[in-house]
Amino acid sequence: MSRDVILTACLGLGTASGPQGLLCDPETGRYELAEAINVDVVAGRLVRRPGYERLSDYGFSQLYSDGATLYGVCCDGLYQIPGQGRPALLRSGLTPGAPMAFVTVAGTVYFANGFETGRIREGAAEDWSGQRYPGPDRIERYAAPPAGHALASHAGRIWIAVGNCVHFTEGAGLFDWVDGLGGFLPPFIGRIRMLAPVTGGLFVGDDAGVVHVAGTDPKKMTFARVSPVAPLPGSVASLPAGRHPRVAGQDLDGDAAIWAATDGIHLGLPGGRVRRIAAAAIPATTRAAAVATRGRYLLFVSL
Repeated sequence: MSRDVILTACLGLGTASGPQGLLCDPETGRYELAEAINVDVVAGRLVRRPGYERLSDYGFSQLYSDGATLYGVCCDGLYQIPGQGRPALLRSGLTPGAPMAFVTVAGTVYFANGFETGRIREGAAEDWSGQRYPGPDRIERYAAPPAGHALASHAGRIWIAVGNCVHFTEGAGLFDWVDGLGGFLPPFIGRIRMLAPVTGGLFVGDDAGVVHVAGTDPKKMTFARVSPVAPLPGSVASLPAGRHPRVAGQDLDGDAAIWAATDGIHLGLPGGRVRRIAAAAIPATTRAAAVATRGRYLLFVSL
């Protein structure tokens, strides 16, 4: 009758040319391996190496992080994506395929996709609206922000692109209301392609190029077309002051932005200055995504 053999001390991979030459000592429990895949030998024990694990079968798009939490869109749902565990559904019933725009202001994540809007507070999604305007409003001119396709934060307001128009929320942190009679900038040319806030102003990209909107008070803002080349939608990435002190040999003296166009990569600086920092033939597209790390600008184009 065969005896039970208990192997307790792994010596790692053996050096013998065949399995017959490997050590396997039933008296001491020591043994050698002929093959080892994705395991380490620690104090005689086999330990599985950390690797990839499929957490779900979701295919996320429109990923966004507020620095602490990752969010993503799948089909008609908006999800919170944890570092471990299954994604949590925050909002369902969204228009499938509509690109989602996000912006974080004062710890709250606001989102819109051109059809629906909302905000995320303390891990829960809710409507982006206020119950009652805190000031005088006899004719109900102040209403919830419209469902835009691009969002940005500048000068204590949220700026919302809707078609060829840029709306803005009320000042003093009243992000839940937009003035229906005057809460928007003059129309731009074609559909808004980009909202890029920088120190002292806001770059607005349209079908005719880029306009610098200077100032912080919408009633006193000035407008200047600073580039004749239209940006690719979704290609903008912010360059916060302090994190990117120098880009392509250019010192940054405040918040800046970087974006792509069909002729290359452009840098938008405080004061409305725009520089093309890299010449490249980039295919025209209606959907792109970009991120700026400390030393690199990464562009993803949907063809």
